[in-house]
Amino acid sequence: MPNLKRLKIKCCNFLAKRFTDDGAGWLFLQQLIIAPMSLITTVVLARILSISDYGYYKYILNMNAIIAMFGLTGMYGIASLNIQRGQDNFFDLAFQYRKFLRWLPSFIALVISLYYFYYQNNFLGLLFLISIFFHFFADAYLMYTAGLSGKGAFKILAILEMINYFISYSPPILAAYFFKTDVNVVAIVVLITFVCQFIFRYFAYHYVRIYFGFKNNLSQASLTSSETSLENLNLMRDKNFEKESLDLSVNTSLGGLGNNAAGVVVFNRLGSEDKAVYSLALTFADFASLFITAPMNRIILCLSKMTKDNFSDRKKINYIRLQFKKYFLPTLLLTLVTMLALPLVYKFLFPKYFFSYQYAVVYSLSILAVIFSPAVSYFYENRHFKLLNILQIIALIINLLLLFIVTNYFGLWGAIIISIIIKFITNLLFVGVMYVRK
Repeated sequence: MPNLKRLKIKCCNFLAKRFTDDGAGWLFLQQLIIAPMSLITTVVLARILSISDYGYYKYILNMNAIIAMFGLTGMYGIASLNIQRGQDNFFDLAFQYRKFLRWLPSFIALVISLYYFYYQNNFLGLLFLISIFFHFFADAYLMYTAGLSGKGAFKILAILEMINYFISYSPPILAAYFFKTDVNVVAIVVLITFVCQFIFRYFAYHYVRIYFGFKNNLSQASLTSSETSLENLNLMRDKNFEKESLDLSVNTSLGGLGNNAAGVVVFNRLGSEDKAVYSLALTFADFASLFITAPMNRIILCLSKMTKDNFSDRKKINYIRLQFKKYFLPTLLLTLVTMLALPLVYKFLFPKYFFSYQYAVVYSLSILAVIFSPAVSYFYENRHFKLLNILQIIALIINLLLLFIVTNYFGLWGAIIISIIIKFITNLLFVGVMYVRK
């Protein structure tokens, strides 16, 4: 009995530390719930839609992410970093920038839509026309995540993200089921997805803004005429914010551009059905890796606290090295479990895709690359955005060049193998440069 009591106390202390002190528990719980929901979404849509329609659906999502980068989506990240350092006014500042810049991705989506209409591809023209709604109305309100991450409110973030996933994807699944015989089923699913995302993000943004007192931070600072020096300081920060936002936006865009551009290349070179197979193969490994990467989100917050406490870069790097060791065994076990489970998953959940399960099994090796991803957090928190951009551009160029070459000779297998190699190259580049700069 005394042993059981001691074990209970240790468990309680461990949970309290993970859920209260560093927030890792909430981040993990968030993915523990969202990951099955994500899998259900993938399973249902892939089963309901034809292989070709599913390929079109994934293609428009890839293109939507690429177009969104022109709205400087990195402002979410830089706002979160500044809020972590006590500069709450960046919440409103970043939102105002995002509202202003939303015109650019909306215009690009319109141009692409008109291009497809001009060449008589009305189906893709309609899909890009629908995407304008997302860029103009829904995207900017994602700022609520920056406020929550900046404040370290991982419990609220986890709860809101779970609600978000349910609201954003349940109606599209129902729409796909009821309109599965309609020729425009993909357009209907995409439209409902974007509308649901807008509704949730709008209310979540205003909730976070009021809850943390972000409301009117900018106007209050500007109305205090007696604090001229503070205004000048804010102006300097605003100019620095513009520079950092541009650098970080490029980095954020490059980070997401790799997979999205690869998907677009596969769609245009191999067709919609191979694109569906490719996307499904990537989905399982990427979704499984969330169980590792979600708790890693706290690394940036810990590094920010170390910066505030004037820790040296050497101590930060030592902290990153500890994270490599900490996540090695869980990542290895996750990779093995995923590889063993995928044949059964395809057999029972995706019978019409069963011929392609080998692609997903092989791609699961890319999960191991996650072990080295904490190195990115070191450069990110220290705001070495230019260096991050250079490394990302190098990896992106290598990725696209190899992808164009290998898909011509090896088809879908070439695209899968290159995607794995690039993940390792990118993360190992960051690790190598981190140690060189030490």
